[in-house]
Amino acid sequence: MTRTTTRDLFLAIGFAIATLPLSATHIMGGELTYRHLGGNDYKVDLVLYRDCAGIPVNPVESITVQSDNCATFFNASLFLADTVTITTGCANMLTTCEGGQAPGMEVYYYTDTITIATACDDWRIWWTQCCRNGAIMNLANPTTLSSYLEARLDNVNAPDNSSPVFQELQLPFVCNGVPFCLDNAAYEPDGDSLVYSMTAVYDGNWLNPAPYFSPFSPTDPFPTVNGLSFDPTTGNLCCTPNAVGAFVVGFQVDEYRNGVYIGGTRRDLQLWLVPCPSASLGIQGIVFDSTGTAISDGTVELWEYGLNSQSSTLLNTTAVNTQGEFAFTGYPNGQYLVRAVVDTLLYPGQADSYHESTYYWQYADVLNSVCDTVLQADITLVGYGNLNGSGYLTGFLGDLGIVRSTEGDPWPGVGVILERWPERELVAYTRTNASGHYAFSSVPFGEYRILMDHPGLPMLGYYHVTVDALHTTFADLDYAADPFGFFTTSGTTSVQETTGTQIMIAPNPVGAEGLLHLRGLNDGPMLVQVDDVMGRRVLARKLQVTGGQALVTLAPLPPGAYLIRIGDGKVLRLVKE
Repeated sequence: MTRTTTRDLFLAIGFAIATLPLSATHIMGGELTYRHLGGNDYKVDLVLYRDCAGIPVNPVESITVQSDNCATFFNASLFLADTVTITTGCANMLTTCEGGQAPGMEVYYYTDTITIATACDDWRIWWTQCCRNGAIMNLANPTTLSSYLEARLDNVNAPDNSSPVFQELQLPFVCNGVPFCLDNAAYEPDGDSLVYSMTAVYDGNWLNPAPYFSPFSPTDPFPTVNGLSFDPTTGNLCCTPNAVGAFVVGFQVDEYRNGVYIGGTRRDLQLWLVPCPSASLGIQGIVFDSTGTAISDGTVELWEYGLNSQSSTLLNTTAVNTQGEFAFTGYPNGQYLVRAVVDTLLYPGQADSYHESTYYWQYADVLNSVCDTVLQADITLVGYGNLNGSGYLTGFLGDLGIVRSTEGDPWPGVGVILERWPERELVAYTRTNASGHYAFSSVPFGEYRILMDHPGLPMLGYYHVTVDALHTTFADLDYAADPFGFFTTSGTTSVQETTGTQIMIAPNPVGAEGLLHLRGLNDGPMLVQVDDVMGRRVLARKLQVTGGQALVTLAPLPPGAYLIRIGDGKVLRLVKE
């Protein structure tokens, strides 16, 4: 058998690019976000992805801040603050950024502070520039289309709001025929509820979606094997590409506070789908504790990175040596996570952690390469302090499915995270025991949320508790798990402050008549939204809640699985027969 070398890969990708129509244009996408600094001041950040084969970028970019309802707008300048070059990381495989032929991308970061003195509920902060890359294959006449990015702000209902910020930079190239997940996870600094969707990319302004070549569309932007999967709760997209060429994809993340839409942002990406011969990957690193000292005992897990528990698989486990070193060898093209699991008796106050340093899988660095190489993946454990309060929180995690009758099969050994809310500060960390139970004791007064950490399983609901002098014990903070993620179940004691447990829906599955009964709601107007398994919004209703209850009809929906989002972000899985 002939072994494929990095030179073969270099030539294959170079040939694929050489056969595509090119253009002197340079923008491969980007995102625009803002952060509230206090008063009327906001720090605006613009991230642009530049095709290194195109023309240079500008040192200053102009944005427009506009409200139609207030009939006002102004322009502002953002200044170049940093640049990062994205390469393949493969020997003998130079990108266009380095003088080679493989797809190359540079990331340009612009920023400045603006003042928004008028209170309006429909501010749009936007940037546009002509023209898109001529290599794009899913848009009609791309060289005549402009790029467009925006973020939205309602500073009437949320004058202190900061927008979500996407966590991961996306490499410009994706291997054709190899399973792939695009990580769209966004950090929300205010703790607001997020809803992700696949959207059209836009031409010049928010009223002009770019025209797609048939059969492509915003939710089906490039050829795949057996379709793609999109998770509206995390924004992640997974598929196996089945094409060679350049394609654009668009994403939107909307944020809600107490059921009210208060802002959001878009992401516009151009992906190069390229042929990638088989590679042999190695992953190695050192595990350090939170003080920067290498640990001498513990294990490291290698996970396949995917959208759910069926595609996120534990592939291997190895022990660290006395210098904290670990290594995995001989893995094919793909995407991977590494997690360090420590002995809490030897290393108290240290959470199980991912490369580089995070305690939650969704914010971990995803490891991948398209050639024979060894990836360095050091892990610094995330530390936390001792608890010195009087609160006690306990619950159960099991494979309970949708309808809970009794405690089902327990899930032992799953990381359980206690975060201060909305700061998202790690307060304590534990694991479920052999019977699936967990507990946090000596919790100080404050506001918290509880997360479960299992690679590939998002939180579709969580417990949000307030520990104070009147409420110190919270029992039955139970979670269910299935291949789609973690769900809260209906607790029975001391859950008045837990937004995750109070809402109940029945029946589930819903019959053909489609009548769904909601219980445990706050009285007043309530927004209910339903997404299908592709992440598309299929139903939205504003209900009037009386006595904590309301009815909604799902009769127009065909049979299938759905996610129902109630009010300020509580998400439950729903099946309609």
